[in-house]
Amino acid sequence: MGEAKVAMDSPVNVQVVDSRTYAIDRAVEPLRWVFRWGSVAMLIALVSLPFIQVIAREILSAPFIGVEELTRFMLICTVLIALPYVITSGANIRMDELITMLPKGVLRIVRIVIGLTGAATFAVMTAASAVAITTNLDNSTPTLGIPYWVFLGAAFVSFTMSALECIIMTIKAFQDRPLYITFPQELEPEEELDLPESMRG
Repeated sequence: MGEAKVAMDSPVNVQVVDSRTYAIDRAVEPLRWVFRWGSVAMLIALVSLPFIQVIAREILSAPFIGVEELTRFMLICTVLIALPYVITSGANIRMDELITMLPKGVLRIVRIVIGLTGAATFAVMTAASAVAITTNLDNSTPTLGIPYWVFLGAAFVSFTMSALECIIMTIKAFQDRPLYITFPQELEPEEELDLPESMRG
């Protein structure tokens, strides 16, 4: 598959770039798949548990113990597990209007700085998570007794993957490639996009 000719950070053209376009993306695609669908599975469980608890309490008169506690921690884990995918797809809040106004040379520098800053930040957060895990090995949740390292481990894994994604973004910035990818399942058909004729495949 040839490399797509895509303008940097263009919200329209990014639509034609998926996770198989570049070798560096293909290498980490299995990990992205795990994080992406892992967060979806956790979100489904997060929504289902309170519903099941209501049925068990109101209809069966046999509520489960600790569902509220588990739901709170699952919400945290869901956000953490989804974080690398948000970074990869560029779904986080960005100042696109400002960035697209920058000259190409300045834009490249800004993209590199963003990637390096993100990688450094998540590296520090990964180290902090590792320290938190080692200091909470004997602590657990009050109701269910789930070890805290389980939830802190989600933070460690999430921040590690986020740092990796920022490093990949930095490499792409050096190579003047589009930073963000979209999974093939999320691509909109060209006929549904408001594209000029020259941009259609």
